[in-house]
Amino acid sequence: MFTKSAIAASMLLGLGLVLSSSVAAGGNYQKQNWGVSPQAHIYGGANLGLSNQGAFDDGLTAGGKVYGGMKFNRMFGAELGYMNLGEAEGQSKNTPDGRLPADITSDMSAIYAAGVGYLPVAPHMELIGKAGLARWSQDSSKEVKDINEKTTATDSGISPLIGVGAQYRVGPNMHLRGEWEHAFGAGTEDTEFETGVDLLSVGVTFSTF
Repeated sequence: MFTKSAIAASMLLGLGLVLSSSVAAGGNYQKQNWGVSPQAHIYGGANLGLSNQGAFDDGLTAGGKVYGGMKFNRMFGAELGYMNLGEAEGQSKNTPDGRLPADITSDMSAIYAAGVGYLPVAPHMELIGKAGLARWSQDSSKEVKDINEKTTATDSGISPLIGVGAQYRVGPNMHLRGEWEHAFGAGTEDTEFETGVDLLSVGVTFSTF
């Protein structure tokens, strides 16, 4: 999964580099009447960290993401990305209606789109806030060992997404970024597989300038 996502992020970054070269050769955006601020630039990056599916006993797993976007000016931008949220395990208990305890798993990923706000707080450093939507995909399984029964399912849906973080500029085209992001109510609705999902990650972002 990460290989395909890394290729997609590389394509976004390559597009940004081509766009940057075109601007250098032909003048700024306004002179070309493209309707985009001269401050705008394209970026792409990758983060690694920890994911948590809160409804599961063993919900903390390795996670990460690849992403790309456009920063329209110093304060605002938009971003698309792919998150690998890992596989979490848990156990459902005996219930009053007689259901037996079962081992449950949830393997989740998501594609997201978000608006991003930036707040400069120090030289080369800015805070990040984002809000948008995540289209999640969940592969789940439930195994009742007492009767040797196992069922699997695949589901998808859309959940609200928020995030906060910070990034520090370490070079003309490179930032270090740290983020926390949360998707609300991901997973199959009204079942033991519905959960909030958190991703805490750090990584590197490359931009066109």
